[in-house]
Amino acid sequence: MIRAVLFFCLLGVLPDAVLADEPSFALTSDTPAYCAQLARKVADAKSPLPDIKKLLTEGRDMCDRGQIRGGIRRLRRALVALHHKPAKED
Repeated sequence: MIRAVLFFCLLGVLPDAVLADEPSFALTSDTPAYCAQLARKVADAKSPLPDIKKLLTEGRDMCDRGQIRGGIRRLRRALVALHHKPAKED
């Protein structure tokens, strides 16, 4: 790592990852708090789609029962579906 930093210093360029104070990724964990955060994001979208509503309900229920990973999986699926834009038909 030190050699790489020295090399880039000699070039006068440092990669963004070296210069950044914060990580360039979001750190998540399988916790009830993260589950609740995802559920709020999905609920705030107020999607009328039944599939989204079902995933939200199942995700919340699983988190409430202590099945955090399964609940997070469903809530993430709901978020992906919310952001998915179907291809236009010709």
